Amino acid sequence: MLDRATENHLRTALVTSAGGFLRNPVRRPRTTCAVCTTPIDDRYSFCYVCKRHRLHKGTADIVAPMIYAVPQQQSGYVMRGYKARPPVGAHLRLVTMLTLFTLSRHGACAGTGAGIGLTHWAAVPSLPAKPGEHPLHRIVRGSAPGTEVRLAAAPRTSDPRALDAAHFTADARLPRGSHVLLLDDTWTSGGHAQSAALSLREAGASTISVLVVARWIKPEFGNNAKFLDGLPDFDPDICPWTGDACPR
Repeated sequence: MLDRATENHLRTALVTSAGGFLRNPVRRPRTTCAVCTTPIDDRYSFCYVCKRHRLHKGTADIVAPMIYAVPQQQSGYVMRGYKARPPVGAHLRLVTMLTLFTLSRHGACAGTGAGIGLTHWAAVPSLPAKPGEHPLHRIVRGSAPGTEVRLAAAPRTSDPRALDAAHFTADARLPRGSHVLLLDDTWTSGGHAQSAALSLREAGASTISVLVVARWIKPEFGNNAKFLDGLPDFDPDICPWTGDACPR
């Protein structure tokens, strides 16, 4: 947890530097997917991929993206640039500010909403496994709540986006009643995060809340462009778990 002065400093910096091009994900029944917040047809509650994932027992209890990221727009450049080699400095700073602010201001909201406090955290590694520390892990270590559960990625896979618990392995068994905050940087189809969730279930996790930096959205798909154009500027005070005020 950051002290309130540091939180407020980050909040001001986010609004000043990125409030004009970042957008909060929308949680609205029959408008966005109840899992990943992507726009959907108003006849449904879930997007096609999340509906299929829900057929598998053990996926995450809740998913909360911090922002939408759009390819060929500044938000998309930021999510690619922060983990480029070498990283784009301004992009890395923005993702760091956004992630640390959200963890401090809204991280505990996952426990409030679930009725059970966070006990552990884990970060989704690259798949297949890559050498070195993942950029998101470097940002959150020391700031994420609870005890870390290390996830190791499989060295190879035929389909990295498929839902498969074997894609990741937890380094420890989790006690009964554990609530894991699973952190990921980008949700495209959700295969990485949900596979990691399945692995954590096998390790004993009772509750899994996924906090994602960005939900990747393609404007050319369906009515996404119109949906994105109608969104207001980014507001750091909006809780990613509720899409509104923080839960009490």
